[in-house]
Amino acid sequence: MQIENLTQSGGKPRSRDLVRGIAEAIARGRLKPGERLPPQRDLAHSLGIAVGTVGRAYAELESAGLIAAHVGRGTFVVGHASRGGTGGSMPDTAGAEAGSAESEQARCEIDLLTYRVPIPELPDLMAETLHEIADDGGERHLLDTSPAEGDARHRAAMSAWLKGHGLTVDPASIVLTNGGQHAAVAAISTITHPGETIATEELTDPRMKAVAGYLDRRLAGVPCDGDGMIPEALEALCRKRRIAAIYCTPRNQNPMNTTMPAARRIAIADIAETHDLPIVESDIYGTLCSDEDVPIAAIAPHRTHFLSSLGRIAGPGMKVGCLVSPPAHVVLSRQGVGMSTGTVTRLSAEIATRWIMNGRIGELAEWQRTDIRRRVALVQGLPMLRNARTGDMSAHIWLTLPHPWRSEEFIDGATAHGIAISPTHNFAVGRLNAPHAVRLVISAPRTHGELQSGLSRLERLLRTQPRPHGATAA
Repeated sequence: MQIENLTQSGGKPRSRDLVRGIAEAIARGRLKPGERLPPQRDLAHSLGIAVGTVGRAYAELESAGLIAAHVGRGTFVVGHASRGGTGGSMPDTAGAEAGSAESEQARCEIDLLTYRVPIPELPDLMAETLHEIADDGGERHLLDTSPAEGDARHRAAMSAWLKGHGLTVDPASIVLTNGGQHAAVAAISTITHPGETIATEELTDPRMKAVAGYLDRRLAGVPCDGDGMIPEALEALCRKRRIAAIYCTPRNQNPMNTTMPAARRIAIADIAETHDLPIVESDIYGTLCSDEDVPIAAIAPHRTHFLSSLGRIAGPGMKVGCLVSPPAHVVLSRQGVGMSTGTVTRLSAEIATRWIMNGRIGELAEWQRTDIRRRVALVQGLPMLRNARTGDMSAHIWLTLPHPWRSEEFIDGATAHGIAISPTHNFAVGRLNAPHAVRLVISAPRTHGELQSGLSRLERLLRTQPRPHGATAA
C-alpha cells in the first residue's frame, strides 16, 4: 500500500505522524508482515520532508520491533502494533524494547525479550516509607515545585549513592532525571547537534538507538571483543570520520554483557582526550556489579557525562536516574532535562532519597543480587546454555549460537516453542550484519519456574537442527 496515504497531519507529516500512521496500519492489517517499506530517501521525496524525519520514524518503529532493516534488501514489516501504543513525542521511556515484546507475547507465554527486573519482595517497605513521608509534610513532597536539576537534598543523597559505586562527585554536578533514558536524551541533546555522528558499540542498547533516531543523530559502530569497545578500532574510526561524541557502556553492556577492564577504560578516555571528544558513559546496567574498577567519569571527569538509574535495583517503576556532567556543562544539562520530560517526580525522588539514606537501597540491591544468582544457576545447570556470557550480576545473558544456527532461525524456533526473544538486528548499528548470537533477559520471567521452563525448551532447541520458518522439533 502507499505509505504516503497513512499520515493525517493535514500538512507535511512529522516523525511522530509517520510512526503513528505506520503502526496503526500494521495493527489494522493494512501493512502485513513481510511487506517492504519504501527507502527512506524515496519516502522523504514523495512526502516533501527531510530524510532525517523518515529516519527517526523508521528507527523508532524498528526499536519497537515493528519493522526490520536488512542489509542489501530493504526495510520490512515484521510485527503487529497495539493501537495507541506508539506515536508519542519521544521514545518510550519505559523501554524501547517494550513494543516488540507486545507483538511476541500474544503468541509466546514465556518472555525473555523485555528488559525488566523483578520487584523486590520486602514486606511493608513501601507502606512504611509512604507513612513516613505523610507524617513529614506529605503535601510538600507531592505538590511543591522543584528546580530542573532536582532538590539539593535529593541530589546530595544521589551523590552519596554514587560514591559507593566508585564515583565521588559534587551534588552540584548532578542533575536528577526520570530514569536512565531521560538522562541519555538530556546528555546527547546538549553535547551534540542534529546530523552529527556518535561512536558507540557495534551492537548497542536499542534505547540508545531510539534516542539517537529521535534526536536525528547518526551512530557509527565500533567493533568489540570480550572486554567491550576496542580502543584501536575507536581510534581508527575517529581518524576516518568526523565524530561528535563517544557513547559506551563499560559494565554489563547491553546486549553483549561485556565489562571493560581498567586499562580499557583508560584507553577510551585517552582517545577522547586526543580527539577532544565528550564521552557519554552509561552505567544503567552496572548498578549491581561488584567490580572495583573506577568509572571513566572518574578518569576523565572534565569530559565525561555519566548516566545511572535506580530502576535495576528498586524495580522498573522507580524512574529516578541521574546525569553527572562536567562542571562547565551542568547548566546545559539542566536545560536538556527541562526541555524533555522535565524534572524528576518529587515523590519518587523523595522515596529514593529515604531508601539511600536509611540503607534500604542496599537491601533492595542485595535482594536483586540473590535473585540473579539463582537465575544464573539455572542457566549454568544446562550444558548448552552454560556457555553464555552471564556478566557480573547482569539481568541478561549473551548466547553465541552453535553451528549451524543463525540468530533469526533460532528466534523463529524459540517463538514456535512459546518463547519471545529480541531480534538480534535490533542491536546492530547501521548496516552491520547481525551475529549468530541472541540476548536472553533471564530476569524477565515472573518466577524461577517459568524461567526454568523457558531455558529447558531452549536447551532442547539447541540440540536440534534448524528448520525453515522455525518449525524445529522439540
